[in-house]
Amino acid sequence: MVASAATNPSFRAAQDLALQQDLALQQDLALQLSLDPADMLCGQFTGEGAPAQVAIRCNGRHWATVPVATDGATRFTCQLPPYGAEDETRVEIYDAGGTRLLGQFTAAPRQPIVNSHGLTAREVLVSHPLPFYAAPWMRFDGARLVITGEHLPPAGDPGALRVVFGPGVAYEFQYPLPSVAFGNHFWYWPNAHLSTFNVIIDLPACAPGSNPFQFHFEYDNGNPLAPDANQVGDALGRLVSIPSRLDAGIGLPRDGSQLTRVQTWSVDRSVTLTGFSAYKAIEALLARYGVTNRREVSILDWGCGHGRVTRHFIQQWPEAQVCGTDIDAENITWCQRNLAGTFATAPLLPPTGFPDETFDAIFGISVMTHLSAEVQAAWLDEIARLLKPDGVGLITFGGHNAAAWSSVFRTPEWWQHWVTAEFEDRHHDPSLDGKIADSTYYRHTVQTIEYTRAFWSRHMDVVEIIPDFIGNLDVAVLRRHR
Repeated sequence: MVASAATNPSFRAAQDLALQQDLALQQDLALQLSLDPADMLCGQFTGEGAPAQVAIRCNGRHWATVPVATDGATRFTCQLPPYGAEDETRVEIYDAGGTRLLGQFTAAPRQPIVNSHGLTAREVLVSHPLPFYAAPWMRFDGARLVITGEHLPPAGDPGALRVVFGPGVAYEFQYPLPSVAFGNHFWYWPNAHLSTFNVIIDLPACAPGSNPFQFHFEYDNGNPLAPDANQVGDALGRLVSIPSRLDAGIGLPRDGSQLTRVQTWSVDRSVTLTGFSAYKAIEALLARYGVTNRREVSILDWGCGHGRVTRHFIQQWPEAQVCGTDIDAENITWCQRNLAGTFATAPLLPPTGFPDETFDAIFGISVMTHLSAEVQAAWLDEIARLLKPDGVGLITFGGHNAAAWSSVFRTPEWWQHWVTAEFEDRHHDPSLDGKIADSTYYRHTVQTIEYTRAFWSRHMDVVEIIPDFIGNLDVAVLRRHR
């Protein structure tokens, strides 16, 4: 993490003085405390009997419960709250039960945490209160199924996150574990360095009839990091679904760039789990609007790539007609040769070759995230043309979460432009360079929910918008104008 919190001598002296004021208590309990420039509270136990976890209170209120590591030294780290940093912060460290005070000190007013370009963490947090997660990794030893990923601590408190299965599932939730990658990338989110998790599912120990292949995240604290309200999001955005059939992963493109053009960090070991989980989220949302697997139902994966999600609809919806289209002709050719269903290369601008009113549902994952406003408008009109009168479109876009995700690269000027304009597409995305004719077509696009509702509603009815529906993408539920 890059931070500019105070490094000047006078600030450090003030912090050291505050620590010295409570030194006697800390020595009695064999706990040494320090505060680094990134507002990271570091504690080390030098005696016996250290707890497995400690609870941190700031100004008399619970802030976070964090683990005590025992890798050579018995220590813990906890980043202090970003709000109220301009005032003194009274910090108390208790055992996890909150009954034994282990140490305390007063932190002097702290400087804002910023990225390497000078953008402040608070500016990002105001626009992005929902904690991001990713669950891409799966392994199986014949008995135990392990899902590995990262989840930002709800409101900065790792102790507030839990996973929930249905009845009868035997599992262990290991969290939080260290995550250098998340700590660096999500520089603005408190305690992002404690984001890695393992969900270990003991299949032989599960009750017959139970469902060990789906769980969701819950936040015991309501994730109140936003200054004005709790934030938990739609349940579908916190759902992880695991393929129960091994043949779900049979046959993927052998050219790795065909995977990464669809999802930047995709590899063989991740694409099946992430694609299946996205499929289940789309399936559940379609069911809310009456579209299910039955005869004569037709669906279109608009921007299907190599069929990362389409393949699961083909396998799981045998009664339906499943189609896919993409501007990436190479990936469409691969789909035509290797997947069932109907696939067609899409032009950069509509119309496609599909007849009017063909589809009961059209979904598009991370397509609008690459299009200019003018091209978005053209494709919205095309989606409306292709939908049946009662059809539904599920179209994702990069909103506040996506902007926050990219904030590690952003300057204050870029951020101010994004906040003011509510639409940003000035940066070229090179992922399809050499694969499509127009090298200026593919963009990095983010837009606010307010912009999306206002401008997309000119072309279709915006029924609802769900933030953080798949990864860092929001989804708009669309119908044709009545």
